[in-house]
Amino acid sequence: MRFLRLAMLFALAAALPGWAAPAVKLAELIEGRPLGRSIDVLEDASGTLGIEDLRKTPDELFARGAADALNFGYSNSIWWLRFKLAGDAEPREPLLEIRFPSLDHVDVYALPRDARGSDAVTLKRGGDSLVWAARDVRHRNHVFRLSVPANAERTFYVRVASESVVTVPAWLWQPDAFAVNERDAMIVLGLFYGLVIALFLYNLMLFLALRDRVYLWYVLYTASFGMFLFTFDGLGFEHLWPNSVWWANHALATALSLTLAFGVQFARSFLVLPRIALAVDRFSQGVVALAGLFAFSAATGWVLSYGAILRALSVVSAVTATLVLYISVREVLRGDRPTRFFLLAWVALLVSIAVGASRNFALVPTNFFTVYGLHIGLALDVVLLSFGLADRIGIIKHEKLAAQAEALATHRALLEATRENERELERRIGERTAEINRVNEKLREEALEREGMVARLREQEERMRFMAQHDALTGLPNRYSMQERLSLALELAKRNRKHVAVMLVDLDDFKAVNDTRGHAAGDQVLIAVANRLRSSVRGSDTVARIGGDEFVVLAGELDRADGAGMIAEKIADMVQLPIAVQGGAPWSISCSIGISVFPQDAQTSAELLAQADRAMYAAKAAKDRRIAYYAEV
Repeated sequence: MRFLRLAMLFALAAALPGWAAPAVKLAELIEGRPLGRSIDVLEDASGTLGIEDLRKTPDELFARGAADALNFGYSNSIWWLRFKLAGDAEPREPLLEIRFPSLDHVDVYALPRDARGSDAVTLKRGGDSLVWAARDVRHRNHVFRLSVPANAERTFYVRVASESVVTVPAWLWQPDAFAVNERDAMIVLGLFYGLVIALFLYNLMLFLALRDRVYLWYVLYTASFGMFLFTFDGLGFEHLWPNSVWWANHALATALSLTLAFGVQFARSFLVLPRIALAVDRFSQGVVALAGLFAFSAATGWVLSYGAILRALSVVSAVTATLVLYISVREVLRGDRPTRFFLLAWVALLVSIAVGASRNFALVPTNFFTVYGLHIGLALDVVLLSFGLADRIGIIKHEKLAAQAEALATHRALLEATRENERELERRIGERTAEINRVNEKLREEALEREGMVARLREQEERMRFMAQHDALTGLPNRYSMQERLSLALELAKRNRKHVAVMLVDLDDFKAVNDTRGHAAGDQVLIAVANRLRSSVRGSDTVARIGGDEFVVLAGELDRADGAGMIAEKIADMVQLPIAVQGGAPWSISCSIGISVFPQDAQTSAELLAQADRAMYAAKAAKDRRIAYYAEV
């Protein structure tokens, strides 16, 4: 273990000792950036150093961080991180985010603002050893507000300690950029957990219908793995047990132990280990029992510590994964079809774990796939396992039908041997049966033909209904459909006391496209603009085409009237991007947008459309503006 510790420290050192990391210039901080390479690291193996000791410690004892996410492995030491922030012309309050929710203690110290300041040190405490409400910023990760005065340099120390893996992916954020990043992250996590819950419920219903235990183990494995990631992401502490510090420090190990237990049990049932590999099956039973003991110990706090459980799980999981991978490859080579899905799922999960570990050691870049690698791996795992279970059902059903067919053939042979005197009668019965079957087949074909005709008529009716309500070129709702949706949006806005914005979008100088490139190029521009309008608004909003180069955007359920302005600005920015058209270089086009808002500007849909039209012409007449509110005209 000491050798591994030294190896990790060597990987963290990017420069010779004594070369302190330069200050991060806040004037260059546009959105967010990782801090790992701008941090100096000091290990306090005895755990006795305080902030005053750190202030007196020479730079030679610090090592420079060489990775975006600092990783110290399983460590009982206290780790001190030091970084400096250089202010600009105005005071700044950036955010420090530590993207590892399971850290027990994260304390941030800020030295005095300038040389004339007192010796007092500002302290902010964090980590899951504190209740949720005690956090400086209530967030699933450890987030702290920092304060840097104007035209000054300030030094910060971060004290990190944990019983589990000590990983410190530190990021520095502008507050607005942090909010945008968190919104995008929650969308990704919402999609992921929605998929896991859907597969959990689907296979739970299959288990209740079929009573096959392999589905039970799959459901329990999916639930425990999902709960592990929910806890690992910090969402469990945030939403389920915000006031239970004790459980926040034991839930992760408990969920991980249950994931190992149910995952191995599922593998035993799916691969039928008692039949194909008895020795491996006995080992797997021991792993299930051991994982159950780990789960009990983690949930109660008895016998083993939290860190000891995680270390033991790492070793047991690695050995078990290797054995299961070997058995899976062997069965696939033997031609077992369902095991192919199991092997793909297992490999996808192992690759995602390897990618996450590689990111912690800066072996792969930090991007969407490496940040959410474990989530993607679990998603692929549960989806592919679900396919494997479905394929397994199909094979079992086919084998059952084949067995039934074989039994029926045997029965017929016995009847044939015992009814020699009734052969002629059976022949006549057979001829009559064949005739009835031909009649039935003919009737069945006629019924299928009628069903096909009905389906085609229904399809044609749906197509005609769609064509009546949508624009043929762009596929957007037409004027009639838009007016229906606007009326419904106004009713909802009246009931919920919300605002509805009607935005009339007119393309500037669109005629020049048709005159210079032809009508086919003009159609390409209209289709591209329609697609950009769709991508610029919310899913609940409506984009419609009401004329040649005129579009309408309906934005409902707005809390404030000026919220339409941000949507309109985004639309204008998206429209003016160059569009690839036939016959020459990409074409750039602009638009004029008129906005009317319910209930301030009008109460009916016709009035709102008329006022948006007037506002649009006002915007088109003013050469220096793209957007005009009716209230400003």
